[in-house]
Amino acid sequence: MRKLLLVCMVGLSLTSCSDPCNGHIESSVLYFKQAPHGQFVYANVLNNPALGSQQTLMREDKEYGTFPHVIIINDPEMKFKGRSTICFDEFTKQALPVDIDLREKDIPRILITK
Repeated sequence: MRKLLLVCMVGLSLTSCSDPCNGHIESSVLYFKQAPHGQFVYANVLNNPALGSQQTLMREDKEYGTFPHVIIINDPEMKFKGRSTICFDEFTKQALPVDIDLREKDIPRILITK
């Protein structure tokens, strides 16, 4: 009985840590990177694969991992800081910056509008 209670408590604590999903496109946050204004959110799209592209991401010159549907979300107001998931409906695609890291040239960049 105690083991069952412990399993339930762990399960509840894990689900209470997840962010609410307020949109039809769901993404899992991989990591954050400081941007000139705000931050960039590197995320893996979970339920709209056409939006992202398969990428092997590098952090501090080490391979972070390969993910099937990566996008970069421009977050100038840092409203997604510390989130583990981001859900959204409306977005605009953004142009690639002129000083882009060539390893990231194929990653779609978006700004969430709703």
